[in-house]
Amino acid sequence: MDVMLLWPWVLPVLAVVAVALVVVGLLLPRRRRDRGVAVAHVDRMTALGAFRGALVRYRLLVGGALALALGGALVAGVLASRPAGVHASQQDDYKRDIVLCLDVSGSMVDVDADILAVYQDIARELDGERIGMRIFDASSVMAFPLTSDYDYIAAQLGRYERALTGQLSPEEQFNYLAGTANGLGASLVGDGLASCVLDFADLEASERPRSIILATDNIVNGQQIFSLPQAGQLAIEHDVRVYAINPFDFGADQAANELRETVEGTGGAYFPLDFAQTVPGIVDRVNAIEAGYIETPPLVQVVDRPGILPLVVLLLVGGVCIAVWRARL
Repeated sequence: MDVMLLWPWVLPVLAVVAVALVVVGLLLPRRRRDRGVAVAHVDRMTALGAFRGALVRYRLLVGGALALALGGALVAGVLASRPAGVHASQQDDYKRDIVLCLDVSGSMVDVDADILAVYQDIARELDGERIGMRIFDASSVMAFPLTSDYDYIAAQLGRYERALTGQLSPEEQFNYLAGTANGLGASLVGDGLASCVLDFADLEASERPRSIILATDNIVNGQQIFSLPQAGQLAIEHDVRVYAINPFDFGADQAANELRETVEGTGGAYFPLDFAQTVPGIVDRVNAIEAGYIETPPLVQVVDRPGILPLVVLLLVGGVCIAVWRARL
């Protein structure tokens, strides 16, 4: 990690201030000292070895104190300039996109809360995938877009579960399902699935594997723009696997068979609503798909790095100054 100064201007500013103080000190007139009493034969005293030794020690102490002060000021200036390390790392990732596609028509209203519980279990089992949700009846509405914020995902799924179980006020419940009745008919599964396919961003460019977890009984009532097989073909064209959860799987009925054939044609799978098998079955199949390579922008981190050496120098300077003061030399 390279080290740089975040505030390099501090050092020249301190240097200018120091020079200015020296110049001002030299230019200021000195105070005239009291010359004291004249003493004869001072040269005899200054010639003594003890005096000369004391004078040398004094000058060394003064010079040392000045050097320590300058060193301490320099270290303090460097620390004030904020030495920092800049580190850039490439956070490449391998993730998938998953859209939860929920039929909220009248025939599903009694089981949608259970399916939302399954969705929550699936979200808890996944790690780092982007998840979004769309609900549909006669028309479809995006509940929340693709996101990897799992706290937000859990909160939204919980609120929809409470809305569908009547735990919210009628107004709040209406708001959560608003926009799903803007059409002729009900439970238009083909249109709902087609809308979910188109919820993936950059269908042509994205390298993320894409999956849809569709919960429906496939009981259609009305004229659809897309039939279920047509919506399945749209998913195939965009490399989207569809996993279906049918809460009313009665074996060989036509609706269940059509749903099974459509999703298996996309490379997905068909599940009855079975808490013991549905969640691990879907999670295992999603995780078995090779995750797409996602090249993210480099992550640049700037971290203060004062280092241990300047701190040690400051402590030594302070210790020496205290020792000199204590010695009173």
